Amino acid sequence: MNLEIITFKTNSLLQLCTVCITDNNGGKIALTIIISALVLLGVGNWAWKKYFSNKKEISQEK
Repeated sequence: MNLEIITFKTNSLLQLCTVCITDNNGGKIALTIIISALVLLGVGNWAWKKYFSNKKEISQEK
């Protein structure tokens, strides 16, 4: 019976994807990206309407 000795190479880098390291699945990451994008679009829309849209209000006075 031959027993092989397992040797670990400490020089090699351990390369794992973000999903493997954080122990999240792809669905959670995709959902986080989608929700973040919607929030940013909402804030951008609000800022556009409040600060950048130069609509002149029509006065009803005669």
